[in-house]
Order: sequence, then structure tokens, then C-alpha cells
Amino acid sequence: MNKVKEKERNELQALYEEMRALRQAVHEEGNALYAEWKPGISRASFQLSGKNLAYYLALRRRDIRPLQGRLSKWGLSSLGRTESKVLQQLDAIVRNLALMSGEIKQLEDYPKTSEKFPGRKKLATEANALMGDAPNHRATRIMVTLPEQAAEDKDFLVRLLERGMDIARINCAHDDSVVWLKMVENLKEAQKTAGKSCRIYFDIAGPKIRVDAVSSEKVKPRLKVGDFFFLTADASFNDLKQYPIIVFSESLNLFDELKIDSPVILDDGVLEGRVVEQKPQGVVVQVGKVAKAKGIRVKPQKGLNFPESTFKMPILTEKDLEDLLVAVKEADILGFSFVRGSKDILAIQKTLAEQVGGEAAAAIPLVIKIETVEAVNHLPELIVAAASKNPLAIMIARGDLAAEAGFLRLSELQEEILWICEAAHIPVIWSTQVLENMVKNGVPTRAEMSDATMAGQAECVMLNKGDFVEDGITLLDAILVQSQQNRSKKTAQLRALKIAKKAWRKTKK
Repeated sequence: MNKVKEKERNELQALYEEMRALRQAVHEEGNALYAEWKPGISRASFQLSGKNLAYYLALRRRDIRPLQGRLSKWGLSSLGRTESKVLQQLDAIVRNLALMSGEIKQLEDYPKTSEKFPGRKKLATEANALMGDAPNHRATRIMVTLPEQAAEDKDFLVRLLERGMDIARINCAHDDSVVWLKMVENLKEAQKTAGKSCRIYFDIAGPKIRVDAVSSEKVKPRLKVGDFFFLTADASFNDLKQYPIIVFSESLNLFDELKIDSPVILDDGVLEGRVVEQKPQGVVVQVGKVAKAKGIRVKPQKGLNFPESTFKMPILTEKDLEDLLVAVKEADILGFSFVRGSKDILAIQKTLAEQVGGEAAAAIPLVIKIETVEAVNHLPELIVAAASKNPLAIMIARGDLAAEAGFLRLSELQEEILWICEAAHIPVIWSTQVLENMVKNGVPTRAEMSDATMAGQAECVMLNKGDFVEDGITLLDAILVQSQQNRSKKTAQLRALKIAKKAWRKTKK
């Protein structure tokens, strides 16, 4: 028996020493990283959040899976929920190990941090400030993309509000400023009628590469696996004898970035191809995968993605600059697309300062949309650059992100973004195809129900427009209410299970 106890004590002491060393390394490395960020942080409310993010990155650059299993054996935290206050969690584990191993005297010289990180309370505060207070019955807000109907029908907006819309999204990639201003006017009136407040979110289109035109001798050109098409930025190119389908995109003015074997994605992954030949006017692409065996139609305005190519495009187009002149006056929140690095953030902040003045620009809440692998790889620096000056939320824009990263990697990236943002106390918006079949056709798929439940980990979930969007809001509201009874972020909420109650009653009988 004594040998068993001695073995357990030795194991606990080894764990104690390992945790102390880990805590010390995270503290030192985190402080060094934060010291690089600190000179650029002008927003006082982000200082502790930035430091916590630095600690989290220092922790997560290690593979701590073996340590997790050893801690779990002793009923201790397995470090799986450290995001919102990293150092306090490590300190708590060290203290518990000291008590369990009999090393309590060593805690006298333990380097405790004097800073108190607010954790999830800080995240909730940031979400409330940027998105408005969450409804009393659920913690996650609902954002709805407004259709053109919102510019014509105030009663439609009243219904959306009554069903549970908390944020109205105006997509600047569609319609024009006349329509947007009418939407805003109607929404303000609808809020009075419904007796409910609603934030207005203007989503600036950004430099998305789209199909501008399609040339073909066929009326409805289709592409199947193995087919070829020509991709060009030259509107005058029209060699239909050699290339049956020519896809024109004005944005593709730097074809040097497209090399042989470069992947080309059309319509958020509906079609996948690769460059097989370079020409002076563009490139020849061979189709490798399509969503339907019979092929797909190629239409203008569909998105183009190039996962392994980088195009040197300004983060704000000429259209975006014009749209911003309207948006800064009407929006409660401004969203920006296809941000790739901190230079893009600085360019956005500089433009806003030029348009409204530095102090006013710093008060504008920003949403940075993560829709490229490059943006994911630079997420910490994006967060620091933006949140150092502005209130910030991150949108997981899963359409373009899936097209670039691949569907298998997407679910993993969603989790990583949620973790990083929680560590920085930055609210997250979960978007793209949430209850899409429900909103468009009136009936949800089973997979959509599971996806919407997972979306409850975010501070906001976005629905797109569709004929059944009102019913979609009602269903999403019910899903979010139910899911928050079972889970808060990564933490399971251990409510009483009906199954367990029934089993207990049977044993009593």
C-alpha cells in the first residue's frame, strides 16, 4: 500500500514540476509577444485581452495532449477550457497539484500574477457593446441579411424583428445606396412599431473576384469533369472556335500569379479545376470536380477563388470607397471582406480616419470577415491590429473559406477561430448557409439542424435572405435557446438528463 502511495506521490510531484515549468514558459513567452504588440494598442480596453491572447498563443504552440490525459486522471482541469483566462487556469492547476503532492510550502515563492483577467465576462461585455444586448431568453444574437423587399415593405421588417432579428445586415455587394437608405429608413420605423432595437450592419463588398461575363456558342453553357474553359481579364478575347467557353473576370489583371497546376475554384467549391496552360491573354483551366454529374452552368457574378495564388489587390475598391461614404453615416457596425493581413487593417483604419476623423473612426465597431486561409494564418495579428484601435468582431465566412481550405479542413478552422477569438475576448459571427434549405425552401435538412446547434458557440449567427426567412428566424431562435441549455462555448452544461432520471426511477422500483 505504501509503495502505491509513494508512486502516486511521485507522479503528482512530477506533474507539479511540469506544470510550474509550463506556466513559467507561457508567462515569459506571452509577455515577450505582448511587448511587441503593446506600442500599437491605443484602446485601453483591449490591453488585458491582448495579453491573454499572447499567453494563449504561447500555450497552444505546444502539443499538450499527453499532459491533458495525465491531469484528467487526477480529476484536474485538462487545459481544454483555458481560452478566456489562461494564466489563472494554469495557476489553479499548479495550486491544486501542490496541495495534492504535499508541495504546498513551495507555493510561497510561486510567481502569481497580480492581473485579474475578466474571462468570459469581458467577452460578453464586448459583444453587448458591439452587437447590442442579447435577448433575455438566449445569449446568441441573430443577424439577418435584408432582401430588396426590406426597402419596400416596412411590415416585413416588423415581422423579422418580432421573430427575433437582432442585427440587420445590408450587403453592399448587391443593390445600391438608394435601396440601402430606404432599408435603413424602414428599419428605423419598424423598430418603433415592434418596440425592439436592432443594430444595422453594412457589409462592404471588398475585392472579391467574380465572373463578370461568359462567352459561348451555347445558350446555356455547362462544364463537366474533364472539360476545358479559358479564363481571361481581356474582354475583347473571343476565340470561341478554340475555347468553347470563355470566362471573363475584370479583376484578374495579374495573371502572372496563376501558374501551371494552380487550383481554380468556382462558386464556393461547386466547381474545381486546375490551370493546364498559360497564354498571353489568360489561362486554360481543366475541370477536375463538379457538384453534379451532368455538369453545372457557368453564370456571371459567381465567385472565383485561387487558394494557392495571391493577387495584389487593394483591400478597398473604388466602389467600396463610395459605399463607405454612405455606410459611415448609417451603420452601427461596418464589415470588411477578404482581409488578409495587418496591412489591410491599417488601410481600412486610415480610410475611415480620412472620411470621418481619427477619433470618430476609432469608435466605429468593425467586423473582419475571415474567408481565406491566409487570413486564418494571420488571425492573431489581424485581431491585434483591429482591436487595438476599434471595437471588433470576427465573422467566419464559411463560403469562401471552404472553397479555399477545402471542406475537410473547414470544421477544424471554425474551432480554431472560435478559440483564438475567445482568448482575445472578441465576439464571433457564424455565417454562410446556416439553415439555408429552410430559408430558401421552407424545410430544414438534418445536417442544418446540427450545424445551427454548433453555431450557438458564437455570439451571433447570420441567416441569409430567402422566401422563408421569417420561419428560419423562428427555428433558429428555438435551436439557440435549446443549445445554450446544453453548452456554453466549449463547456458542457450539465443539466439534469431525462434519461438519467428515468433510469434512477427504475432502480427505485
